[in-house]
Amino acid sequence: MKSNHLLLLALKKVREHVGEGTNTFRFLTSELGLLRSIQGIADVIHFIPMEGQPYRLTEGRVVFFRAGTLRLRINLCEVEFKAGDLLAVSPGTVFEFLYVSPDLAMLAFSNSLMENWQKEDLLQTYLQGRLFLHLSLTAKEVQRMEQLFALLWEVVHDRPFPRASVQSLISLCFHQLDFVRKSSQSTERQQHTRQEEVFNRFLELVNKYAARERSITFYADRLFLTPRYLSTLVRQASGRTVMDWVNEAVMQEAKLMLRHTDKLVYQIADELNFPNASFFSKYFRRMAGMTPNDYRRKDE
Repeated sequence: MKSNHLLLLALKKVREHVGEGTNTFRFLTSELGLLRSIQGIADVIHFIPMEGQPYRLTEGRVVFFRAGTLRLRINLCEVEFKAGDLLAVSPGTVFEFLYVSPDLAMLAFSNSLMENWQKEDLLQTYLQGRLFLHLSLTAKEVQRMEQLFALLWEVVHDRPFPRASVQSLISLCFHQLDFVRKSSQSTERQQHTRQEEVFNRFLELVNKYAARERSITFYADRLFLTPRYLSTLVRQASGRTVMDWVNEAVMQEAKLMLRHTDKLVYQIADELNFPNASFFSKYFRRMAGMTPNDYRRKDE
């Protein structure tokens, strides 16, 4: 396995490059990362190409945006974040930078840090790898998040490391997120149409299965729809076809393996359920405009 850009997004691997990694704006251990400001990763960003390739998070993130704009593709969906927004995503999330100009505070922690903790629903969802939460905060909620991050920053510097206190504050953070989420739902009462519900479930399935399953029938069966009806709903909801989304997910997995592992092309072709390396290479070139090996060497 390559020790390169993707692995820098794991706390353990960041430490291998920057040491313990604690400075005025950043606290870092193998289980916990806390960022007070974007300035805290100024010495890390140059290791990571910020645009044009996907990454998979080893640990999830809770990110509070103070200023600027960040546009990401998260599990195939494009999302824009601005001041006062909050993002919480689970370990295993795949994302790609599209536009980067934010100031933010960020919390990252491994599942092991919260082992044996009495887990509330939202934290449990996070630890199980199923959380993607985008919230727009009120002025009062922004102040509360600032206070919570400030308190966490103070506590993590106590010696010896106050593990139980940190666990309690992380739990409090998720309680607060759940409160904001439920308040937002109760005030906005945003109702998803049948079309939106089907499309969201379809995308969940594509993110989970596209590496092995590429037939419209496979997804239609799991949604209890006919292939024709699924195709119509997906096109109406997104302006794209079922196979457009499936192909994007396949290419995302291919790019992850090409750039972040030492697997040979024929091994990647096998994992992605292509009949052989030649077929995969032709497919990749048609989709990306370059061969798998050219993509692997890009920006080296």
